Amino acid sequence: MSLAGQAVARDEGPGPMCYRKVNVEAVYETSRRLVRKARLVHNEAETGQITMTHFPAIYIEEKALVAPAYVLLQQVTCTRRILRRAESLPDGQCDPLKGCTELEPLTPVDPE
Repeated sequence: MSLAGQAVARDEGPGPMCYRKVNVEAVYETSRRLVRKARLVHNEAETGQITMTHFPAIYIEEKALVAPAYVLLQQVTCTRRILRRAESLPDGQCDPLKGCTELEPLTPVDPE
């Protein structure tokens, strides 16, 4: 029997669902617009020397937004223990990369 089936069998409802955030970048469509064609310019100096200079074509790149950026929540298997509602959240035990560490089990207090 799967874990989801065990959770339903105990009448606790379906098990917890965990997600991972995935940032999807925006999609752009680019095109080039010609501003000036390539050209060859020749100059003649007073000494009679001719120089030829090549100037490349000039383009402007235009971008159009096709799809905006968004955050996708991918369902993953849960690897950390889920806190019960009665438990307080751990204060300094959470690391953004690793998640929260396990809480110490509650120990009964002996009245002496």
